[in-house]
Amino acid sequence: MKTIDLNLTVAEIVKAHPEVKEILAELGFAKILNPMALKVMGNIMTIPRGAAMQNVPLDKIMTAFKEYGFTVINGEDEERKAKLKSYIERLTKGEDLETVRQEFVQEFSSVSVMEIAAAEQELIKGGTPMKQVQKLCDIHSAMFHGQTEAEVIKAELQAKKAETERLVQKVSQNQQEEELPAGHPVSLMRAENTGLEKILDILREQCEGDAAPDAEVVIPALRQFNGIRAHYAKKEELFMPLLYKYGVTGPSQVMWGVDDEIKKELGTLTRAVLEDADNVFIYKGRIAAMTQRTREMIYKEEQILFPLCLRYFTQEEWKRVYRDFPEMGIAFVENPAKWEEGEAWAAQELAKVKGQEILDGKIQLPTGELTVKQLSSIFSLLPLDLTFIDQDEKLRFFINEGRVFPRPMAALGRDVAECHPPQIVPVVRNLVADFKAKKRSSLEVARYIMGKPIMVKYMAVYDEQGEYMGTLEAVQDCAHILEKFAKKR
Repeated sequence: MKTIDLNLTVAEIVKAHPEVKEILAELGFAKILNPMALKVMGNIMTIPRGAAMQNVPLDKIMTAFKEYGFTVINGEDEERKAKLKSYIERLTKGEDLETVRQEFVQEFSSVSVMEIAAAEQELIKGGTPMKQVQKLCDIHSAMFHGQTEAEVIKAELQAKKAETERLVQKVSQNQQEEELPAGHPVSLMRAENTGLEKILDILREQCEGDAAPDAEVVIPALRQFNGIRAHYAKKEELFMPLLYKYGVTGPSQVMWGVDDEIKKELGTLTRAVLEDADNVFIYKGRIAAMTQRTREMIYKEEQILFPLCLRYFTQEEWKRVYRDFPEMGIAFVENPAKWEEGEAWAAQELAKVKGQEILDGKIQLPTGELTVKQLSSIFSLLPLDLTFIDQDEKLRFFINEGRVFPRPMAALGRDVAECHPPQIVPVVRNLVADFKAKKRSSLEVARYIMGKPIMVKYMAVYDEQGEYMGTLEAVQDCAHILEKFAKKR
């Protein structure tokens, strides 16, 4: 029986049933015959969404499919999803991968990354610990192909290269212009991945084989590698929270946990090599393993995260993401491209804020009065990152003058849980609960972050009647303060 699942993208449906391309063309989707359009937009667009954009009644499309012998379903096959979930559960319980894989291949002739992502999400919702689900992030490809993920990545990249070369020969310049704009957030993230892979190539060359690595090559590469923090920050602060809004949480939570492990290992190895450059060969195995894991994360971003975002995000949401990119920092790319549509939108939004009359209005305080402009200017001078969440645990205000942690405008209004890594969320929730119950009124945490002494202080905010109003987080880089005391000593 031939079935079409309307939750799949056009590209996924056409891959399974090539004749669908002709059916859609007859219904008014003429551009779908364009190979580049199918490659780019087909991986983003679902049939219902395309029908709405082209003003083609969905009933007409479904009738046409039925006339050609297809059964149309409006959602995922629950039995298939349950079966897939059972395989993943068996893996999390420690069953041999090869045994599970052999059964999997017999049961499924094909499976999409979207189905894997949905199964992960079901496990998380069902209470499976994040650490267990996170392990799956490194073995998905083995389930698909019976190969290591490194082998899968290599094969798929080679296939993509061959496909690209074929398309370039056949597709005209006008067709190529249907690609995402160079400055679009996904285009920029992909450009960063391209730059990151060049660094990974250097480290692989130095750390694979029997030869001792050259510290003069490894150290600069590791320093450049640390730019991944900005890349992951954009992914975690701008892409993932929007997916949460659409109910897609599993893949993001799993990736965020792996990101944190990569960053932690990178920090450890960078410090170790800087302090012991003469013995860099000791760390070559760990460096090689870390770079390989990073390549696998690039693969997951390209194959899972970015397609999910392109499927769900609206044009307005992409513009908001683009506005916040500079705040989060651009990594591995010199002279990043501008997205003219995003630039125009950001300038327009800024003009709206600057034009508000309230900025000239005065705020009466117990010890005096200030205009909003004056107060804003005073905040801009404080060498602190300040963040305030209200009584409902929504982020309502921040200043980022200390530049310790990036904070995008898009974070405003979010639940505090969406602003922290999954493993930190329970800690934050418990702290806020203590503040509300008045078990404590503040908490100070002092630690080194990227080699800098950072002080973080959380303070409960109460009104005159003692009612909880929210929590203020103050973050300060204390390096210059310690330097002054050291000089006096």
